[in-house]
Amino acid sequence: MIAAQLLGLTALAFLAPIPAERYQPPEPPRGVGWAVFAVAALLLVVTVVPLSLALADKWAMDAHAAECRASGGRFAASPSATGRGGYRCDRPDR
Repeated sequence: MIAAQLLGLTALAFLAPIPAERYQPPEPPRGVGWAVFAVAALLLVVTVVPLSLALADKWAMDAHAAECRASGGRFAASPSATGRGGYRCDRPDR
């Protein structure tokens, strides 16, 4: 260490280039938070509303099937001309 000081090698450290500054990304423009919130809210509505409607339809059909079975009937699929099937309650007395 003393030999390096005598030769002046420690002074060479001050001649080195200054290290580059760390990159700082620019601040996002104002109002971006509202846009992000609006997109998130739209995605939430688009995913939750159809799911809740499908579950409501399923619960209504389950209630109708339970009522049909309680009356002694059989809850069966009924084909239609449009290709969209439905369900009906087949009771033995009818």
